[in-house]
Amino acid sequence: AVIIDSSSLPMRSKIRNVIFPVHGKQEVTKFLLIGSIKFFVILALTLTRDNKDTMVVTECGAEAIAFLKIYGVLPAAALFIALYSKMATILDKKPLFYATCIPFFAFFFLFDTVIYPNRSSIQPSLSTVQSLFGIQESSLSSSSKDSGASVIFSKLFANWTSALFYIIAEVYSSVSVGILFWQYANDVVPVSQAKRFYPLFAQMSGLAPILAGQYVVRYASRAKDFGESLHRLTWMVTFSGVMICLFYKW
Repeated sequence: AVIIDSSSLPMRSKIRNVIFPVHGKQEVTKFLLIGSIKFFVILALTLTRDNKDTMVVTECGAEAIAFLKIYGVLPAAALFIALYSKMATILDKKPLFYATCIPFFAFFFLFDTVIYPNRSSIQPSLSTVQSLFGIQESSLSSSSKDSGASVIFSKLFANWTSALFYIIAEVYSSVSVGILFWQYANDVVPVSQAKRFYPLFAQMSGLAPILAGQYVVRYASRAKDFGESLHRLTWMVTFSGVMICLFYKW
């Protein structure tokens, strides 16, 4: 680690030491590589988080989100932690990182290119699902909790591709920063650097939601339909995944 005696520095260097306390080419390179990983992790998280909410609320209603969190996200997150714990005992750190990261981005890419374009062929109709659940027309306007839950579940089953995207995106948002990034950062950043690097990581990753918002407003939202908008969002998400793996390799 590079140690700087601030008392002997000129005012310009003191200000620079407060704003950007990273010194030497080696430290700067290390900081930029690790900070870029967090930046792209947050960028992909922001884009997928907003997209999952849009799809579920549009197709199933806002009330379906609570059901998905309890009956979909919670079991999926528990399963992921169990699988991750098992892989951690088998794989080294680098293969473990790739085995954790790549499947998420592969799913987002496949959802855009294969699953969503063919959703009408692989999803049952809402009327078919409601008949399987035994939901009558009178139940649709009923205030009964049981009938209400059945209606919501029928919508989720009829739009299971969007529900699956929501679950995967939620699991990614839960594990991407806490497991993917911070476990890697804690392994390669010693304590002497951590107290200088970590606040800057937060500042650097704070730019990712801004860029994501501008990308959506200026490009993705101007698509002719939702399918084209999903393409544009997935391009950026896939690019983020590629950059995460490249920066990790370097």
